[in-house]
Amino acid sequence: MIDRMSRLLVLLTAVPLLSGCGVKEKVNAVWEKVPFVHKQHGPTGEKYSPTMKVQLLFKADQAPADCKVFAHLFVWTPAGASGQSIAQAVEHEAMSYGADMILIGRSRQANDDKGIEFVYYGPDQPYSCRDKWSGWTFGYEEWVNQGNWASIGYEEWGKAEAQFSSPLVVQAAFLRCQPDASEKK
Repeated sequence: MIDRMSRLLVLLTAVPLLSGCGVKEKVNAVWEKVPFVHKQHGPTGEKYSPTMKVQLLFKADQAPADCKVFAHLFVWTPAGASGQSIAQAVEHEAMSYGADMILIGRSRQANDDKGIEFVYYGPDQPYSCRDKWSGWTFGYEEWVNQGNWASIGYEEWGKAEAQFSSPLVVQAAFLRCQPDASEKK
């Protein structure tokens, strides 16, 4: 009974939120293919309107000069995930928070299979990716306690045939490359 009440509460909360964003069909199509998602919390700094597409970067110096980092995170993926399912989950998460670009770092085998989970580590204020990127220093205590190195790079990202038998943890950062409303004046 409690489980039904929880589901009903989630449904009643989610439907109004998703119905007003104009991307309901796209959201539903993505999440039908992705396992259960648990967010520990979202970005802590500035809030942005959702975007409809994101570009992918694997090196911070590839970011255009006007791009600001507004979220540092680890993405936990389940055993058996594909490069395609990981890309869909991360890209949807990034777009829902207003990212224009995703910077992907390194990946390791995760010690726990948490399903898909996004764990955020700041920053409190956005900063220039080109000028102030300090590397993958966030969440170090958690990062060093994970398993062997794993590869989910350009060759694997978005590919259905790239299968990962172990759960993974992937470093990521979300970038906003549009001027804020306050900067347009």
